[in-house]
Amino acid sequence: MEHFGKEFAKRRSANGAAFERAFGIAVATPSSTGQSTSYRTIREGGATTIFTIGYEKRDGEGLISLLMDAGIELLADIREKPMSRVPDFRAAALRGFCENAGIEYRSWPELGSTEKLRENLKATGDFKRFENGFRSYILRSGQRALEELAVEAKKKPTALLCYERRHEECHRSTVAELLADMMDAGIVAM
Repeated sequence: MEHFGKEFAKRRSANGAAFERAFGIAVATPSSTGQSTSYRTIREGGATTIFTIGYEKRDGEGLISLLMDAGIELLADIREKPMSRVPDFRAAALRGFCENAGIEYRSWPELGSTEKLRENLKATGDFKRFENGFRSYILRSGQRALEELAVEAKKKPTALLCYERRHEECHRSTVAELLADMMDAGIVAM
């Protein structure tokens, strides 16, 4: 944490304000800098909470500051291909950011949206159809990966990562719901 210094503290403060502007909701939580951070509760649940986060319009340090503020210990990258045009969000860079912050990084490509599903969504713009297709796909092909991720999420605070900023516009909302159903967990979007 010392690695990020004053710039880290400035970004952490700015991130809280950005969430408040974006979602219109601020939930104060303790942080190591005494700042409050904004989160949005998607679903109430039992003792476990699944966090979700998108990296759209963020940088690596900003993302890590949000994860640290939430007490995340495992970042579960659920992209089919953990690549990005933005260097901070390529798997190796994310692993490095996480390592420096004391957060475990793991990729679950089996929980990513397939290229075919993404192309269909792009062509139709019908997210509900995409969501239904993705849910069917994961229940057929990703059950084992879901179970593995559920085991990890019970052990340590976990955040699901993908690109889209808004939880509702990303396949991670479906993965989070399936996990929450399995675990009687809550869901919080960051």
